[in-house]
Amino acid sequence: MEVKLLAEWMIALGVFWETVFQHPGAKWAGIVFSSMMIVMLVTFRHHWGDFVPHHLYSMIVLLFVAGFDYLSGVWWSLWIYLITLGVLHDRDSTKKTVLSTLLFFGVYTLLQYGFSISDSFSDVLNAFLLFLAMTLMTIYLRRARARTEKIKEQNRRLLEKVDEAHSRLHEYIEELEETSRRDYLTGLYNFSGFQEQVSKSLARCSVAGQYYYVICLDLVDFQQVNMKEGINAGDQMLVQIARLLKKKLPPYAQVARYDGDQFAIGLTGDDSAMRLCLDTIETVIGGLRTERSLMNYCIGTASYPMEAQNESELIRLAEHRLSIEQRRIRHQEEERRRHLEKLSAVGQLAAGLAHEIRNPLTSIRGFIQISAMESPEVKKWESIMLPEIDRINDLLKQFLHLSESRPARYTLFNVDRLIDDVFQLLQPKAILMGHELKSYAPTSPVIIEADAEQLKQVLINLVQNGLESLQDKGMVSVRWKEVRDRISIRIQDNGSGIPPEYMSRIFDPFFTTKGDGTGMGLSICHRIISEHGGQVHVTSQPGRGTTFNIHLPIRQAGKKEREQNQPEQETPALSKLNRSEVVERVNMLKNF
Repeated sequence: MEVKLLAEWMIALGVFWETVFQHPGAKWAGIVFSSMMIVMLVTFRHHWGDFVPHHLYSMIVLLFVAGFDYLSGVWWSLWIYLITLGVLHDRDSTKKTVLSTLLFFGVYTLLQYGFSISDSFSDVLNAFLLFLAMTLMTIYLRRARARTEKIKEQNRRLLEKVDEAHSRLHEYIEELEETSRRDYLTGLYNFSGFQEQVSKSLARCSVAGQYYYVICLDLVDFQQVNMKEGINAGDQMLVQIARLLKKKLPPYAQVARYDGDQFAIGLTGDDSAMRLCLDTIETVIGGLRTERSLMNYCIGTASYPMEAQNESELIRLAEHRLSIEQRRIRHQEEERRRHLEKLSAVGQLAAGLAHEIRNPLTSIRGFIQISAMESPEVKKWESIMLPEIDRINDLLKQFLHLSESRPARYTLFNVDRLIDDVFQLLQPKAILMGHELKSYAPTSPVIIEADAEQLKQVLINLVQNGLESLQDKGMVSVRWKEVRDRISIRIQDNGSGIPPEYMSRIFDPFFTTKGDGTGMGLSICHRIISEHGGQVHVTSQPGRGTTFNIHLPIRQAGKKEREQNQPEQETPALSKLNRSEVVERVNMLKNF
């Protein structure tokens, strides 16, 4: 029934076209128009097909193909049907393609043969076979295209995976390269990584006309930290220094660690950036110095482009200057060792001198007193001779303090009470001199194991020196606190300070800048602190004051071990030294 209606519709349409296109010009115009519409509909099928349902779009194309076939009457119109069918349904499903093939075949058969199919059965069969072949080819091409698209999609995914693998491999290589440029302990750059960063920075600075600085830092006492506190404590200290440097330095600064305890810093900027970096280093090391007494450092610097033209010259110059500082510090250590040897020799000499001088001095003092009672001539000189003899006796007492070799009596005591006793003893003198004594006690009491009398002697000496250095109305302050397993005591004054040329000699015996001084006080203090396993550091600025920093261990558990490891040195008894031995020791002292 539907086929009959379609046939009647096509016949009516043919009659309409035959009526309209009877004139030859109109007929050719219809052929050209149909051809153009077929080409446009087939060419833009993917664009226009989105606005028209697919089956309706196919009917419109078939209408113009049928019109072309009817008006032209050419024998090759069959190929127009076939090509249009194949192109139009290249992406449709098999069902739609088969239905469209039957429809195209039906229209072609009706227009070519009408209803007398039996008369041209062979031609109709050939046409059907061609339509069937085109349909099969279209289905095959569609499936081939689908497989091709699928393969392309798989290839695309494989390419994405390959690209992702390449990206991960590149990141892994970069991570390995970055790891090779980093220090395993602190995460800072190692030496080769630092050289690479300096080279890149110098390239940027040469273009921008900026300055670049390299600072090499060496921890002088790091080996002693490892020996006394262990390797783990040393590693923790290095990590802490690295973290503080990265935190406090500008973000554009490059920081490296190499050769165990050496750091290198590179930064871009002017002199103010350089000073900021040096102040930061002092702040970091100074903060750690409150926790550990063994914390000193030296630095070497170099600048680009004033002093070097490339990264190797720049780093080499900074390291050369660092080595100079290291040699200077080693020389100071040797001087300190010689100073200790000198103290030992002076102590033995003092013991002999005290024995040889005090006995006849006591006899002289007694004879003067007896003679003064019997002779008025001697009486008038008694007031001059006796004070001078007493002054000699006081000097001999200080010699004995320096040479005193009795073992320290270690006890547990409260440092707060000890410093209170020192203040009560010296407070009247400070008031008479018009100065102020001030103490800054910690929040909790500090208990230490030490010789209380010796430590009290050290504090009295240092506070008294501070009072004597004050001018006008000044102040001496004492601060102390417990830091881990050590105690830190700071004696600070705002007096006249110590001249720089005297700083290296203040702990030498007999060296003094006071008119009536003996030069024995600081030597005795240095000996006592050293025997307690501590250290004393001094900083001074002329006109601004002096600060003594004392670091002592809280407990003396390792004292016996140190005494066992030290070679035994016999100090002759005072009564066993004769004059020849004293002379020999005086001659030995002259060699220092």
